[in-house]
Amino acid sequence: MIPILYDSNETSFTSNGLGRLRDCISATVVEERNGVYELDFDYPVDGANFDKIQCGRVVAVRHDDSNDVQPFDIVSYSKPINGIVSFHCVHISYRQRGLVAHGKNINSLSDAFDLLTNSTPSNPFTYEADFTSTGFMASADGTPRSVRSMLGGVEGSILDTYGGEYEFDRFRVILHRRRGQDRDFSIRYGVNLLDYKEDTDYSDTFNSAIPYWTGSDGVKDIIVIGNKATSTAPTYNGREICASLDLTDKFETKPTKAQLRNMALSILNSKQTTLPQQTINVDFVRLQDLGEYETLKSLLQCNLCDTIEVIFPRYNMRGRFKIVKTTFDVLAGRYLSLELGSLSTTLAEALGISQGTDRKNVPDVIFLNDDDEVQVNSNLVVSGSLKVAGHSTPIGSRVAQTDVEVNSIASGGSLKDTGCSVDLTAGVWIIDYYARFPANATGYRGIRLAYGSEALTRSDIFCQASNSGTVTTRLAGSVVQTISADRNYKIQVMQGSGATMNGIIVGIVATRLI
Repeated sequence: MIPILYDSNETSFTSNGLGRLRDCISATVVEERNGVYELDFDYPVDGANFDKIQCGRVVAVRHDDSNDVQPFDIVSYSKPINGIVSFHCVHISYRQRGLVAHGKNINSLSDAFDLLTNSTPSNPFTYEADFTSTGFMASADGTPRSVRSMLGGVEGSILDTYGGEYEFDRFRVILHRRRGQDRDFSIRYGVNLLDYKEDTDYSDTFNSAIPYWTGSDGVKDIIVIGNKATSTAPTYNGREICASLDLTDKFETKPTKAQLRNMALSILNSKQTTLPQQTINVDFVRLQDLGEYETLKSLLQCNLCDTIEVIFPRYNMRGRFKIVKTTFDVLAGRYLSLELGSLSTTLAEALGISQGTDRKNVPDVIFLNDDDEVQVNSNLVVSGSLKVAGHSTPIGSRVAQTDVEVNSIASGGSLKDTGCSVDLTAGVWIIDYYARFPANATGYRGIRLAYGSEALTRSDIFCQASNSGTVTTRLAGSVVQTISADRNYKIQVMQGSGATMNGIIVGIVATRLI
């Protein structure tokens, strides 16, 4: 593809802009999984439209095997003596470095995206994800930070907290649970493999950790050192390798030793820290460029974060690997190299044996309010309150309003609010509710659990009047509700006929299950 030059305020990138850079000598796009996304190109000073190439303007080029065209801002250049100028460009998504966001109490991915959307100055980017996730976002601590750093450049960022793989598509930012496809594509020795280099590094592996947290009580500095956490996975040398693990950004308030150890165990297990960092670089023949494979082009494509097979018998190598870095020749329309396996990923994930464990922050851990030891992945005995991350109230906690007296319920067919209600946070709750009506020989009585103006499905409970006017009527119900956002649940009652009823006693008790 011939690169196209645009002015800095271009947003559509569908025209020829300020002109095509047809005398471009070379142009290369480097893209990493959750990392750099940059373009370098060389252009002669006597080339067409050279005088229009300026820092701040935009160059649009292909970046992978598809026909997708992406814009890059020109940010720097160098002029050597030979008259060939080298320009360095960054993807337009880097403009988020010039947007500032700040806020607190971010506990879900959707809230995090809302925070970025409302940045300063006005944000032209949109944010979306193909999954939902909850968890405390530590970088949202009220400190103003660039939007791009909050995406993934600081501890406690969106990427740390919720995981995933970014795709930057012009002014769209898409966070995928898993970007890319499993391709039926192989690079194999003796067929299309031109070059192979494998680097394996065990230097940063460890199988145990001493976790710690630092903070302040407003008067003096505090450090909490947790009990040692040990992985059951063996190390490459058979010895224990221990690391210090700073978990300050994982807790809003001072944690206990048990909390620190439990978080450390989760990180040891999820990141598989006993496995080495491995990188494989391959160069290969593009079979789709050969005439006999023309009709198979769509099957022979591969892009960043796709999973492909590599077969190299000499090293007894056969496995499926994730593409984590691409170097693409814009002018030739082909990859110069693919890097498989590492960077910000682990060997386990590259081989497809790790399911969604690329996150540094693991939100679905257990928090304990005491110093008891916790054995993970076995029977768990809890001596304190147990919380699921992202939820403010512990499992087993109760919220109740009971024995509320309700008067002046006239006859008719409408359910009326009793003033008896509870406020419940997100989670799974079992809700028990009841009403005790005075004696009434005619009509019928009813009770319903509702939130706002909406009744819960199948929660209306009715009873016909007793034959004797001296018998009271008690109605009760129980439902299990999965609540995605804070809600107020209330009791409504009614009587079908008879005199205005006083002295109705109602109550509601909610117990958190998850």
